[in-house]
Amino acid sequence: MLDHWSYEKQKRFDRQGNRWHFVIRTFLSTPVGRDEPREIYFRSDDRLQFGVIRYERYQDNPYRDYEILVNKIMNNDVFRKPLLNPDTEAVWLKSWK
Repeated sequence: MLDHWSYEKQKRFDRQGNRWHFVIRTFLSTPVGRDEPREIYFRSDDRLQFGVIRYERYQDNPYRDYEILVNKIMNNDVFRKPLLNPDTEAVWLKSWK
């Protein structure tokens, strides 16, 4: 299964003014459709918090609006805590440019 990585270049800041970074990983299957698994990796700018949220199918994502999901990750500590995964730090060693 092929995958596609997409770094979000938009600068995002939480309510406290801290910057966050996001990368979307989409797994491409044949035939291409909306049922591909999707992972959204995130990290704080100070590199103290790393995490990922994964959906097996696009329809499984209750936050279909990407903006709502990103804001919830950045600003809701309770929501973000179970998504934190220090092992995802290695993802950020990739070159996104």
